[in-house]
Amino acid sequence: MRTIFLLEILVLSASNAWALSGIITDPNQVNGQSFDYVIVGGGLGGLVVANRLSEDSSITVLVIEAGGDDRTNNKVYDPYQYSAAFSTPLNWAWPSSQGRTINGGKTLGGSTSINGLAQTRAQKDQYDALATLLNGDDADGKWTWDGMFAAMLKSEGFSGPNDNQQAAGASQNPAYHSTTGPLQVTYPDDIYQGPHQKYFKQVISTNFSVPASVDADGGDAAVVAFHPNTIDWHDSDHRSSSATAYWSPIEGQRENIAILINQQATKILFNSGTPVHATGVQFGTSDGSRYEVDANREVIVSAGAIQSPALLQLSGIGDQGLLQSVGIDVVLDLPGVGKNLQEQTLDSIGWTLIDGFNPDGRGPSDCIAYPNLDALFGSNASAIANTIDNNLQSYADDAAQAGAVISSDAAMSIFRIQQDLMVNKGVGLAEMFFDTGFPNGGLGVDMWQLLPFSRGTVSITSTDPFTYPAVDPRYFAADIDMQIQVAGLRLSRKVFQAAPLRSIVTSENAPGFNTVSDDSDGGPEDQWRQWILDGFASVHHPIATCSMMAQEYGGVVGSDLKVYGTDNLRVVDASVLPMQISAHLAASLYGLAENAADM
Repeated sequence: MRTIFLLEILVLSASNAWALSGIITDPNQVNGQSFDYVIVGGGLGGLVVANRLSEDSSITVLVIEAGGDDRTNNKVYDPYQYSAAFSTPLNWAWPSSQGRTINGGKTLGGSTSINGLAQTRAQKDQYDALATLLNGDDADGKWTWDGMFAAMLKSEGFSGPNDNQQAAGASQNPAYHSTTGPLQVTYPDDIYQGPHQKYFKQVISTNFSVPASVDADGGDAAVVAFHPNTIDWHDSDHRSSSATAYWSPIEGQRENIAILINQQATKILFNSGTPVHATGVQFGTSDGSRYEVDANREVIVSAGAIQSPALLQLSGIGDQGLLQSVGIDVVLDLPGVGKNLQEQTLDSIGWTLIDGFNPDGRGPSDCIAYPNLDALFGSNASAIANTIDNNLQSYADDAAQAGAVISSDAAMSIFRIQQDLMVNKGVGLAEMFFDTGFPNGGLGVDMWQLLPFSRGTVSITSTDPFTYPAVDPRYFAADIDMQIQVAGLRLSRKVFQAAPLRSIVTSENAPGFNTVSDDSDGGPEDQWRQWILDGFASVHHPIATCSMMAQEYGGVVGSDLKVYGTDNLRVVDASVLPMQISAHLAASLYGLAENAADM
């Protein structure tokens, strides 16, 4: 009898080990089960943290992902099909104000599975500013440049440019890279051939005061340089995402980690008491099905800058006025949740190639310039610096009146740090991404202002977790953002009119001189403003809605990424970045997630 009983236990244990590891599609397999860590979101932050936690075989981890496992979908894995996933269910496609859509990956790997693959790091001072916003709450220095640089290196498996790529302009400084991390980073095998990217680097560095750099990943980022991409250098036809880098290598190797797909977290569950303690997560589908799992240690929210604040609000954490207005019981009055939203705005200028000039090869463009205040405005830089200083209070008052920050005083504290970075520290104010084949088949520059003073909100409007929250970045609410956008487009236009780039193009086709006439300044400001308002796009880089900063500034999490007022609820995603950086987000977010896992 005893032998049969022990055998039944062994069979049951084996069954549970099988059922609660790997990719899971049936929610009944985890319903009512307990895990040490429950992670909401299988994107960048969620998979990095899940991988690192599950290195300890005594710890159990469950990841709940709203999307599916699309690693074999060519719209995901093919690095040359950027934007192909945007019009599919792989994209959240959140509507935002002024009719703009913000894209985000709704699939395993999150936005790392559908993004443009650019791997760039910001200026040293911008990482050090993270610690400044915490008012000294960063004793171990994880959020300084040194701490973030070490964490970014931990994530990176870099392969330098080969001979063909070097001939096309790519270069490296090995001291800035690691070859041993899980995320594969390299240059496109079919990098665009021909001199056009080198011409762009030559023109903007020689004529427009943006220094040329061999490698911008060492923290001196206000330069023009060739940047690598998140491409698997073992298989050049595949992107490297958080799914392929942090999940694929351990899939089937660890019995203590499971990923439940196609299920959306609908509520974080708490018990009563102070501090607030998360006990688990409710999840389900839009048909009304609901399930629950328990968290023995922590709940980690990694759902992104739109869905993370919405989930906190649905769970009773946020501004009590908003929660009460939609009938949510207040668990914790934390007014910064959903505030401080920052999103960038993009316009693309295009030029037609001369007959006979047809760039060979394919792959993401790699040459990017980050002009600072002096490079962007030239002799007008001092006047623009004064404009920022004279209007800082009005930017803060406007954001406060719109409910986009917790107070004008809080906004001023943040804005002074941002002003110092922009005016005194020389960080890049705009990104000029040199493009081939876009916007109209020739050459172009995709340009966006990087550090908006405009602040917005993410707010639930219903108790239904499948109703998208209202997303209002309040694009161009601070007029300086528009002034920087205009200056970036003027500079982009001038770049194409300088030798040697001018020798391979004929005429501007976006917007074209008939739409925005040309003059010695690069075009009239009023015409540029109208063209921008008519056609700008979101850059799909929303951040800061659960900001990591002092609570008096409207912060939602501290340096340990725990939600203020809770003892076991953390947020690990772009929503905790309190201020935009002069770079694409992914590299920094990998570093942030590695730091989070170390905690």
